Order: sequence, then C-alpha cells, then structure tokens
Amino acid sequence: MTNSAPIWIYYENIATHDTILPPKRIDGVPDEKYTISVPDIPDYTYSENSDDLSGAFSEFPQSHHLYYQPISWRTVHRVNMYIMLLTEVAAQSEPDDDANISTILPAQSYWETPLRVISGNGQFWYQVGTHDWLRYDASLMTLSDDAPSGENVNYIEDIENSQPNALVNFLPGLSTEIFEAPYGLPVGSVLDGNFVSIIKEQHDDNGLIWYKLAASGWINSIYIDKL
Repeated sequence: MTNSAPIWIYYENIATHDTILPPKRIDGVPDEKYTISVPDIPDYTYSENSDDLSGAFSEFPQSHHLYYQPISWRTVHRVNMYIMLLTEVAAQSEPDDDANISTILPAQSYWETPLRVISGNGQFWYQVGTHDWLRYDASLMTLSDDAPSGENVNYIEDIENSQPNALVNFLPGLSTEIFEAPYGLPVGSVLDGNFVSIIKEQHDDNGLIWYKLAASGWINSIYIDKL
C-alpha cells in the first residue's frame, strides 16, 4: 500500500497570517487516522484551527491552519462587521500600541472589520487592515452587522515587497510632497522620475487611493505609476 498525499500543518498569527513556526508535514496511508497536536509557541496562545484536528489520510493533499494570538491578548473573536467613523481617527499598528500610528482614517468613512480583540488592559480593538487597529470609542465610531447601503467600504492592503515597484509621475524636474498619513502633514518629498517601493494601499470611499512608500510616508496615487 503506497503513501497518501501528505498533510501540511501551518502555524499562523490569527491577525497577520504570519508564519510563527515552520510548517510540518505528516504522511500516512489512505484511510489511516491522524490526530494533529497543538504545540506551545512562545509569546502566543492557541486560538483556533481551520478544520478538525483529527481525520483520515486520503489520496489528495490536505492542509490545516492552526491560528495563534499574541499572549498579551485576553481573547479574539472573528466578526463580520462594519465601522463608520464619525470623525478622523488614528489607527494603531497593534492593539495597545498607542505610540505607533499606522495611518489616519478620514471622518465619514466605512471600514470592514474581520477581528475583534480584547487586549490585556480590557480595551476592545477592531482590525481594519493587516497591521491597522481601531480602539473602540462610541463617541468616535458606530458599529453595524450590515454593510452600509449606497456607501463604498474602504480597505487597507499590505503589499509584500522589497524592490521598487512604481515610478513617481509629477512634473519634470520637480518634487511632490509625501505625508505622515493620508490627509496628514508633509514629512518630505520625492522627485519626479524616482523609483519607489509601495508597501501599503489605502482605498477611500471618495475614490482616492493612497500609497505608503517604504521607509517614507504616504503619497496620493495620482502621482504614481505602478510598474
């Protein structure tokens, strides 16, 4: 009797989907039973899995994802909710990380949120991007289970990139400003014709797209040509 297709087990951060332990492969023969163990991982607590932890090998490859949360979080819930911001709000790069603002989100904008976290100090946080979190404050935002009718839902996308992937397209010989956050204060400039690396996109309900440049600030997409 020949070996079946393998089962691959992946160990991931539930919020970022970063790999926090090398994947593990297990092999068996068709219809043989298996049970997946849940290892302890330093600085993390096991949260949930993508499928049953026991089953049977088959002729086809299988994959299982074990999700872990940072040990500093009290609990995490998967949600399918929408946030409307009543005013401009700063998003943090991690729950309880008030010192690191990842972006500024505009007033009257809508954001889908897939995760709600209760942090170590008891605060409720909602994820709006892979590394972007809003601390719940009823005076700054409203929550809904339903998508807003007639409104565009914004999103933030992280881009895995280590090489230039865009070109500044402004005016020949002139530079254009980059900002600390979308709609924020200027922090520098880039010259027309420079190659840059986009690492994050923010799509607003007014149709504008902002790009976060590596080791730099944010720039309006109208001055950028993607390669």
